[in-house]
Amino acid sequence: MKFVAAASGRLHECVAAPSGPRVWQLMKHLPRAIAFALALCLALPRAAQAHDDTALVLFDVFLNLLAIGVQAAAVEEQHARPPSQPPEDSFLQQRYPDDEWPPPRWSSRPTRPRHDARQGLLMSFGIGGGSLFLSQSDGGRTGAFDLDFRLGYGFSDRFQLFGDVSVDAATYPSGADIASWTATMRGQTVLIGDRQGNGLNLNAGVGLGGISKSYNRCCQSSSPTGLALVGGVSYDARLSPLFSLSPEFFVTWHAVPNPAPFPQDIATSYGLRLNFLWYIY
Repeated sequence: MKFVAAASGRLHECVAAPSGPRVWQLMKHLPRAIAFALALCLALPRAAQAHDDTALVLFDVFLNLLAIGVQAAAVEEQHARPPSQPPEDSFLQQRYPDDEWPPPRWSSRPTRPRHDARQGLLMSFGIGGGSLFLSQSDGGRTGAFDLDFRLGYGFSDRFQLFGDVSVDAATYPSGADIASWTATMRGQTVLIGDRQGNGLNLNAGVGLGGISKSYNRCCQSSSPTGLALVGGVSYDARLSPLFSLSPEFFVTWHAVPNPAPFPQDIATSYGLRLNFLWYIY
């Protein structure tokens, strides 16, 4: 913004420093980010008691991903905003020569910032199936039924952050009913897409996982929690401004700790699921 004043018959021009649009954009996203972080903080103490080191590492990873998401959204919106220009002034018209007047006309009408199609509260339910492998003696590979739930926030078209809970259930020939579950924090980005919310996405995350067993609906047991790594490739088909169908190919791996001196087992799964996805803003 420029200020012009006359003093001793001379024209003095002062240029004010910018008001910090990046700081304003960061503050705009900060309340939503803090609310999401507090919700996760309330859910973590129980997991931290069972597995202190892993839970603290996951919480640190989540905070770093959250900061990256807030900064990425702020920078993108800063570049998307049109530059603000000073309005016309009759005093300037008197001071400028005729060949430099009038200055370019800029609209003073306020413009609403563009809202990305993948920005806002993210919520998803998924159902599908695939293959489950368990390295224990009564395990092996078999077909499995998959359920998935996600809740998070989309900072922009380029970055979304969400918590994911997934369960793969299977029945083995030995009569054992086994459920492999994971609770992870995932980051997602768009590989190829448009501004309407259609496109190919890649997500990956880290968290905790375990298994639960039952034999003929009795003698239930659960394993200790172990490190879990997850990923997926999905395609969002936008059917309305708030709703998408998102088929996804998913891969899951997690450790199954055993008491010493036995080595740990692993559980892996992969398959296809159909996600019912909402972006609410």
